[in-house]
Amino acid sequence: MSKKGNFYLTKIPILDNHQRVSGYFLSIKNKEDKPVSVNELADILVNVNFEKISGNYPIFLKVSEEVIKHDILDYIPSEKTVIVLEPERLSRGDISLIKGLKDVGFKFAFEYRGDVEDILDIADYLFVDVEKVDFSVYQNRNKVILTGIFSTEQFRQFLNEGFKYFKGDFIFKPSVIEEKKIDPSKLAVMELFTQVRENFNPPKIEETIKRNPDLSISLLKYVNSAAFSFRSKITSIRHAISILGQKNLLQWLLLFLYRAGPDNPYAETLLEVSAERGKTLEILAKMFDLPDDIVEKAFLVGVLSLADKLLGIPPEELVRELNLDEDIIKAIIKKEGLLGKLLHIVEKTEEGKVSEVSDLLDELGLELNDVMSAQLQAFAWFEEVNIT
Repeated sequence: MSKKGNFYLTKIPILDNHQRVSGYFLSIKNKEDKPVSVNELADILVNVNFEKISGNYPIFLKVSEEVIKHDILDYIPSEKTVIVLEPERLSRGDISLIKGLKDVGFKFAFEYRGDVEDILDIADYLFVDVEKVDFSVYQNRNKVILTGIFSTEQFRQFLNEGFKYFKGDFIFKPSVIEEKKIDPSKLAVMELFTQVRENFNPPKIEETIKRNPDLSISLLKYVNSAAFSFRSKITSIRHAISILGQKNLLQWLLLFLYRAGPDNPYAETLLEVSAERGKTLEILAKMFDLPDDIVEKAFLVGVLSLADKLLGIPPEELVRELNLDEDIIKAIIKKEGLLGKLLHIVEKTEEGKVSEVSDLLDELGLELNDVMSAQLQAFAWFEEVNIT
């Protein structure tokens, strides 16, 4: 990617009424959390492959109204892009341009301000804060993407009222944990079982496990259980594979396959975000020329940082059950140490609030472009290796 400027991106899932990903909301900001200029956006998008960011899902790209007048659109795939605009900034000429762009495949979403009369015929979607839901919103709820949801209960309320789309950042927010087991993808488990049984290749097995965060968590819990009583704590997937061997790995996979618990409705999204977060942290850790074992811990910190949501247990209980070492515990629970600081930066990046960690970036000598580069590599990695 280009090294001009200093930017970062946020990627937030858009969920449908089946609680599945239907697209991704993407915004690109500077260090003050302000949208980048059109020229800066063009410089970035020349070097960004949308397929590596979102796979086959559409991108909801938040931009200024100047974008629709710029040749930047030549670098944006019309068939998978929904351009998100603020309606009050549009002129009649802009509306005419939008109609022409819709004819060549672009779709448009607008942030709802209380009046849809002028934009309803050109709006494919409306972003509406739950605090602004009114009669007009209910009338057009098939186009509405609700934002500002703070809990699963609130999500279910609007789901029952017939809304179809939801900005999914609410599923990462703190909430009351109801303990439960998560049912992993049986396809992934069976593929891994065959791989271990027929061709015991530890590096390939490690890569398969690492791209499935629920498998990583279960393997660490298994290898650190009382049944093995190892003297030292096992803190990396590679170490777990080498110390268990083929026989014990096969036993673990069979146990994992048959003890499937109830589905987590957001499992697909949580798995993707936690895997990408882990890979981002791993790439950032490598920038500091850290030993391999610390880089491995960085991946685990990213994956496990959302495990309370994934598995339905508090993070304090999770780190205790997995018998994790102090570096990982401090990073996840207290955001302490280098890995904890990197995790904090990545979390704020995902939230679109990087200005809150600007001092931390300076302390570590990181540029936003370093973070963005790691993000893009992580997105590409997940799209290449993800099992669906």
